[in-house]
Amino acid sequence: METLKPSAAVKLLSELTAQPYRLVGRLPGGESGAHEIRGPDGSRLVAKWALDPISQEARRVAVELTGRLHDDAAWPVPDQRIVESDTCLFVLQEFLPGHPVRILTNLMLARVLELHRARIGLARPEDKSTWPDTLIQTLTIGGDGYCLHSSLRNYDHRTARLMDRIVEIGRGVEPTDLRGGDIVYWDLHSGNLLQRDGRLMGIVDTDFVKVGDAAFDLATLAVSALAIECESGVREQLFELAIEPLDEARRYAYVGHLLLRILDWPIRYSRTGEVEFWLSQCDRLLSA
Repeated sequence: METLKPSAAVKLLSELTAQPYRLVGRLPGGESGAHEIRGPDGSRLVAKWALDPISQEARRVAVELTGRLHDDAAWPVPDQRIVESDTCLFVLQEFLPGHPVRILTNLMLARVLELHRARIGLARPEDKSTWPDTLIQTLTIGGDGYCLHSSLRNYDHRTARLMDRIVEIGRGVEPTDLRGGDIVYWDLHSGNLLQRDGRLMGIVDTDFVKVGDAAFDLATLAVSALAIECESGVREQLFELAIEPLDEARRYAYVGHLLLRILDWPIRYSRTGEVEFWLSQCDRLLSA
């Protein structure tokens, strides 16, 4: 995958805008990378960029839909704008205050559920949804730079067997099984929730917001909550609200995708403890 070094990216951004931007450094957390920069007025910004046309188009859609989440559903997402050249697209985001959630509390969950309900049905008739095809593609052949099948195929016999199951799930699901008229955040886990004094201050990393089924986001939060500290009753409530109501096709498709996504990165970066933890959860998550 073609890349652009951060220093070269910020230099290009300055040239495109005819204004001075300064690189501060890569922000902690996340796998794909985001960098803090200083704007011409000294403001703190988060910069991401893409050279691949498919990724660029996905990010254009995400910026528009993120604005709709902010304006129509009162989501605490960052203001964003796009700067682009013939080959590179930049997304410049407001730097939001707060720290990633480390303990998922009942108060935090209540706020997330409130925001979840507020974005239901926000898709418009003219919105194009690639949601079903994108999800099925990850299950059957893998994603672009993430959800790589080769990671699980080559790790050991357990992950190879799981990969066979995930492909089988993908081949058995139809696009009509996954339709939805909501705005989907796509990566709703505690690391992307910013808090201050126990209150939700921001939701970040909105790179691939799309139109689809919002139930996927709750499933993502429920599965990811298995790996973090939660107040009493939070995990149980999440599974009751997010996993149990799903029909069989969506449950297997969503959980299969999430297990592939969650295992791909730690396998690639030799984080054995994470791999073993998630393998221990597979039977529970994919049970009938």
